Amino acid sequence: MIYALEPLAYYFGIKPDEFWNSEYSQINLYIQVNMVKMLDDFKSQIMLQEAVTDKMIRADALGNRRPKVISLKTIFANLYPKEPKIKYQSPQEQLERLRKLK
Repeated sequence: MIYALEPLAYYFGIKPDEFWNSEYSQINLYIQVNMVKMLDDFKSQIMLQEAVTDKMIRADALGNRRPKVISLKTIFANLYPKEPKIKYQSPQEQLERLRKLK
């Protein structure tokens, strides 16, 4: 198992002597954190490219009269989990819900 993580650890910047002197749990945690960081960087790049691309498509005077703009967030929808919509309650509604819980 440790041999499978070796190339990935080197990719993320661990030196060979650090790799072989570390425990499996430390290496695994280091790789997981770097993967999360890489995914966050990828998401921020998507957001940046989406903003730039939308502006460029809208500014295109020679293009189609009805350009279809597809959001990069739509293309990479599996990276962005759907958040449940929060219904805001008035104080009276909150009191009614709390009374029902008793």
